[in-house]
Amino acid sequence: MSSIEQAGEFNLIHQLTSIGSPNVEPPIIAGIGDDAAVYRTNHDRVQVVTTDALIEGYHFDFAFYSMEDAGYKAMAVNLSDIAAMNGRPILATIALGIPGSVSMENLEALYRGLAASASAHGVQIAGGDTTRAPVLMLTITVIGEAKASEIVYRNGARPGDRICVSGTLGDAAAGLDILRHGIKPEAVGSKAWDFLVARHLRPNPRLDLVKEWASQGIRPSALIDISDGLANELHHICAASGCGATIRESRLPLSKALMAASVLERGSVDYALNGGDDYELLFTASAQDLQKANPKSFYTIGVITEKDILLHRTDDSVEPLVPAGHDHFSVIQSTTPPPRAP
Repeated sequence: MSSIEQAGEFNLIHQLTSIGSPNVEPPIIAGIGDDAAVYRTNHDRVQVVTTDALIEGYHFDFAFYSMEDAGYKAMAVNLSDIAAMNGRPILATIALGIPGSVSMENLEALYRGLAASASAHGVQIAGGDTTRAPVLMLTITVIGEAKASEIVYRNGARPGDRICVSGTLGDAAAGLDILRHGIKPEAVGSKAWDFLVARHLRPNPRLDLVKEWASQGIRPSALIDISDGLANELHHICAASGCGATIRESRLPLSKALMAASVLERGSVDYALNGGDDYELLFTASAQDLQKANPKSFYTIGVITEKDILLHRTDDSVEPLVPAGHDHFSVIQSTTPPPRAP
């Protein structure tokens, strides 16, 4: 028997999806392999569906998460998948696995977080399911919609397209390290501490940028959200598009808060490349389309090339950009038994 830890997350997904449903022909335009599935509802509109599971002790730790934070983030990361398809979320369903030790008051706080995150983006919670579980487990499905012509996939990047991100990178991973290691606000500065921790606990799905693109008549050529680190996500786009890329270290958007957090062991560039959990959008677009966009709403960090995925360092050296972000089945990133929910 082979181990899923040896196979890794993406080999596992590929193997399972190769089994398929040979006798079923649903109206699916795009299934597994993007941030969300897309299926047609009529001649010009499609629906976008995504599901994510978040598990206590692996995705969140009640040593430093509140129940409300856990609910807020669980909804936000699913909404981000809809943004990563250039769609608009409409409704959500929630399946809860609940330990018997969790109080009603804590479940109410969890739902307040879920509802606050959903309502901030005009999304209605339409129902779901509850069951007993050994640890707290949240499985959220979000359904969105768009015109078929508006959907953006990972496979549209072409040589010459610019590589862009919607905001600063590495903040959420730095915030997690601050919480994990019990670093006090005075060690990094109270404003930097608050900013980095908030970026981890309460990410902002960039649906505002999706609306902005619609108003400007812009459609990126490829799009993905940054959940597992910039390097990982760029490799996904290049693999799907059959192309290469070069990004410049000097153009990576780093927040003042991240650069101020010198007490952290990892450097700010490493956080930006491999940190994950930022839920900013990574996208490619032609230079012509970017001229129509608000220059304050994105950062251009590189260019799509014919082959090879490279990092151009500030000292003018060039090296392969090796993904070192998150893999759910990595032996290194597996966790010890989780703490008990409050």
